[in-house]
Amino acid sequence: QVVHHYLHSAQKGFQTRLRKRVKNGRATYTFTVRKPELQGQTVEVKQPISQRDYSNLLAHRDDNHLPVFKTRRSFLYENQQYQLDIYRAPCHSRCQGLVLLETFTTSNDDEVVDSLPPFLKVKKNVTGDPAFSMYNLSIRSDWEDSAEQFCHKLSSDDESEDENVYEVRKAQERLVHVSEENTVFDVRKSYDRNERPVSESDIVGSL
Repeated sequence: QVVHHYLHSAQKGFQTRLRKRVKNGRATYTFTVRKPELQGQTVEVKQPISQRDYSNLLAHRDDNHLPVFKTRRSFLYENQQYQLDIYRAPCHSRCQGLVLLETFTTSNDDEVVDSLPPFLKVKKNVTGDPAFSMYNLSIRSDWEDSAEQFCHKLSSDDESEDENVYEVRKAQERLVHVSEENTVFDVRKSYDRNERPVSESDIVGSL
């Protein structure tokens, strides 16, 4: 069982969070700093901390974000490590029923899809899609009511308020669309900010 709390960050563009993970009755604690993008790469620095440090840092939690409760299943398949995150209550309604599979690899999308565990039904590749970022999923208010909090990407790019609201609406549509039972996606394609939503006629292949 895992719970995340986002903290207030003193540095603009940085995201800081705490993680508490309980496994076999034993709790471990992690402090993570996610830095702004540099040449298209996002850097996360994770540091194990004590229970005392965790409690002290928790006093600086950002109440604009809800705590994120997840059940995490880690497993190895064909020498590839996977994490299956199942979002649990209490959570925002946008997270209800959400299950995300994560893996770290240098392979391209086609290679990743071809090597996915056959016992999992993967619906969509959401790599890089801010609609499925834990930071955005945890925002307490509705996205359209807090467009300035929504993180499109960790960079110094400035967007107008109108652009922010438009992008947030599109993100909300993508999140709702993927939850629809009969929706089909091309899982070989990762998120493209400038691409129109996928329809059945766009599908090349799916699992």
